[in-house]
Amino acid sequence: MGYSQPLRAIGQALEVLNIQSFEMQPMGDEFIVRGAVPAPSKRHRSVRFGVDSEASNFWNPLYDSREQESQIELRYSLQDIDLLEKEGRSRRSASEKPADASNLAQTLRCIGGYLQQKCARLLKVTRAFESVAVEYETSLGNPMKETFAVGDLYDLWVRMYLQRQGRTSDR
Repeated sequence: MGYSQPLRAIGQALEVLNIQSFEMQPMGDEFIVRGAVPAPSKRHRSVRFGVDSEASNFWNPLYDSREQESQIELRYSLQDIDLLEKEGRSRRSASEKPADASNLAQTLRCIGGYLQQKCARLLKVTRAFESVAVEYETSLGNPMKETFAVGDLYDLWVRMYLQRQGRTSDR
């Protein structure tokens, strides 16, 4: 299975949700993503007055100002991924901006290309802060785990970009 396109499409969806840390695993014909999204705005409905209020959280005993994130679980079927890819393609064709190697979609695309080069099967991708851990199974069935700093993936991204453009990175 090729992972570059599906991982990029999922990455685009996760970018929209502003998910910074997550764990993703393929499960059959789906990808399961568990992660944290930023907590909603501090604007809340006041329990005491029943009106929107940006005042003190004192009036809302259900609001925990210490909670910075909410945990979520997302499931992406192959059909979902196909739709995400089509949407992403239409947005990219309408935009004149070049691809940004540091965004999540390109980071995941790069990981997918890396796995394809190794003829490996993805087991799990975990992103925490500025690193990405990839667990995979080699073509011989050996489990492996590698951790990359997001910045370290830039060189691989450039090589993949040049290959797609029909160029080489040899100078």
